[in-house]
Amino acid sequence: MSNSADQLSQETEMRPNQLFGRILLMLAKAFALFGGLVLLVIVGINFLSIIGRFLFSSPLVGDFELVEMGCAVAISLFLPLCQLKKGNVIVDFVTSGLSIRAKQILDGFSACVFGLVASFFTWRMFYGAQDMYTYHEETMLLQLPVWIPFIPVVFSFLLLSLCCFYTSYAYLASARTGS
Repeated sequence: MSNSADQLSQETEMRPNQLFGRILLMLAKAFALFGGLVLLVIVGINFLSIIGRFLFSSPLVGDFELVEMGCAVAISLFLPLCQLKKGNVIVDFVTSGLSIRAKQILDGFSACVFGLVASFFTWRMFYGAQDMYTYHEETMLLQLPVWIPFIPVVFSFLLLSLCCFYTSYAYLASARTGS
């Protein structure tokens, strides 16, 4: 049982050997840890709001604004590690009969396409944050600047892009060498 679990773990997880890959993994783990902390803050905000509503008939003002921004930030911070750990959902009933090499080529191609999409999102969110800053966009109740949560999201999508291109390279290299 232990051997099959180890094999499954090795098959479902990217284990970078190169320095660049290890740096990406370290950064992705740090981003995911920060995302976890953001989620803990969101839970705390919800808890305080519920307690305030229950005890004082007064929830925290703007709690939904904070939860909304926090969830967007947290989700984006988990994406790079999800890519490196092969945690994205795939539908493999079409490819189940293909050889390992063919699957690696398809995985490399799809990771490259995902990298292009993540790069596009990075580019557009950077300009979106600039617009939010330029036009002083704020949340309705708390009057918080909307551009602030864009910062970690932009960096997260930049890291996601790098992770996608790295995994694409790794898949295609292993398909080429047959490992």
